Amino acid sequence: MPHQLHALAWLRWREAQRPRGGVLADDMGLGKTITMISLIVSDKEKNLDNEDEEDDPEKNSRLVQGGTLVVCPASLLTKWAGEVSAHCGPHALAVCAHHGAARATQPRRLAAADLVLTTYNILQRESEKGGVLTRVFWRRVILDEAHAVRNHKSATSQAVCALRAARRWALTGTPLHNKDLDLFALLKFLRCSPFDDLTMWKKWIDNKSLGGQERLNTVMRCIMLRRTKAQLQERGQLTCLPPRDEHQTDVTLATDEMNVYQKVLVFSKTLFAQFLHQRAERQADAQGFLHTGKNSEYEKMHKKMIALQGAKPVKSHEILVLLLRLRQVCGHCGLIASMLDPDDTPVDEDLGSQDLLAELNKLTLNDQRSRRKSGEKEKEEEQEEEGEGTTAAEAIRSVLSPNNPVFDLSRRSAKIDAVMRCLQEHVFPNKGEKAVVVSQWTSVLSLVERELKNAQVRCVTLSGRVPVPARAPLIAALNDARSDVRVMLLSLCAGGVGLNLVGANHLLLLDPHWNPQLEQQAQDRIFRVGQTKHVHIYRFTCLDTVEQSIRQLQKAKLELADNVLTGARNTNASKLTIEDLKLLFNMGPNPSS
Repeated sequence: MPHQLHALAWLRWREAQRPRGGVLADDMGLGKTITMISLIVSDKEKNLDNEDEEDDPEKNSRLVQGGTLVVCPASLLTKWAGEVSAHCGPHALAVCAHHGAARATQPRRLAAADLVLTTYNILQRESEKGGVLTRVFWRRVILDEAHAVRNHKSATSQAVCALRAARRWALTGTPLHNKDLDLFALLKFLRCSPFDDLTMWKKWIDNKSLGGQERLNTVMRCIMLRRTKAQLQERGQLTCLPPRDEHQTDVTLATDEMNVYQKVLVFSKTLFAQFLHQRAERQADAQGFLHTGKNSEYEKMHKKMIALQGAKPVKSHEILVLLLRLRQVCGHCGLIASMLDPDDTPVDEDLGSQDLLAELNKLTLNDQRSRRKSGEKEKEEEQEEEGEGTTAAEAIRSVLSPNNPVFDLSRRSAKIDAVMRCLQEHVFPNKGEKAVVVSQWTSVLSLVERELKNAQVRCVTLSGRVPVPARAPLIAALNDARSDVRVMLLSLCAGGVGLNLVGANHLLLLDPHWNPQLEQQAQDRIFRVGQTKHVHIYRFTCLDTVEQSIRQLQKAKLELADNVLTGARNTNASKLTIEDLKLLFNMGPNPSS
């Protein structure tokens, strides 16, 4: 396709520059893999010598000279091998998969191949032990899904940076997830001097100045090629993609579900008020909070927390855990009664492991006893508050009782009901159409799976728990028009890694995530080159809950990424700030307003 030919010309040009390589950041589904394979093949056909590498400071004459090394998630090994087989002649490239127990131990075995495929995990383990991958001077190293190394302190990031190569490429549709520092990890891998040094990065780029932002924009314009599907369609260069519609589905929680949500919200706001008070006492940047008046919402919540909990410090991860609980209630109230699945945890990588549900019950059920310990009341107003507190405690005991039917996972929640209605109205009546249902939590996917089985609809589940070898048959079943599989249940984590799910043309996003790039990755699993049907994206949001606030924060994060990648000025914070948290707990104005 025209955009791939343009990319190939740009790749060749970049390999003649310094640093040799760069970032191919096209939208997911635009054929980055095939473009890179074309580069490797054209490079071989030219039979280029290594004369341009003789002055390479990384070259070591004692190292074996190898071909191209591709490092990717394990689930993409078969994709790379399959693309070579499908688009190259029988003997165009000698491919070696460096994976599994029988992988090579001698550098010369790897050097004999034109293309070596391995995984981030294998590379990390071998790098720690001086393994065979580190004893080859590669003609080219390609990182697929390169955002996997965005944490420059991680062992994986350090392992890819330690590889010795003449040319370096990073492939990712989402080079920026949360902060500008994500890009530093890529510049470090690319040997983009002087900004591959953290000290220089902080001095000249990450200095919170307009000049620093402009320098970053200039660097990225030089070493990165990025085209979105929308841009290519506007230019008439991508006529093969079908139309795509996005649908916002608002969900109203049932009365008993909203009661549970409100009780958890009240406790969360109380704890957050204590957190703010602690922060204000440590810092001098919140004088307004300290002087809001004794009858303010903040002050009342702070007094209540002190009465219940004393002066026990509130940690930031406790606030994030409570936000997690609020989000889970939106899916099904029964989810807050159990610990997170191991497969769910990586999505919220900033969360601690503490489960605050027990603390919530403890504080509410012991409300009267705690208040008695707090001593005599000083004012009549506080006595009135105490009477209200007694009533509230009784109400909370009733709402949060394990016997409350709302916690029964066999009962269909408002959101699950909305999901099933969507499938029954828009997918199942249309022969040949299939859907991918995406959630951050496998526990939510299990609830949908139960409903699908009750409706006698065949589905498959793909999550982090599914072994890599077992994933290909699941994907094939969805993509095969002759298969009776109508729905794939996909965890958000698993959906972010190079899957081709064009057999489905409906995608349902059940819950919003802090990182909108994860949702974008999931969407591009069905909206990509090869899709022939009209694509529909459905976003489910519970009204009057934290989910609506998360949607607002998503817009700010997408603007951040777009500003950096397009060269616009960036003035927005990239992580959850105190003002963001106030918005989520309905205790402050929208920071973007």
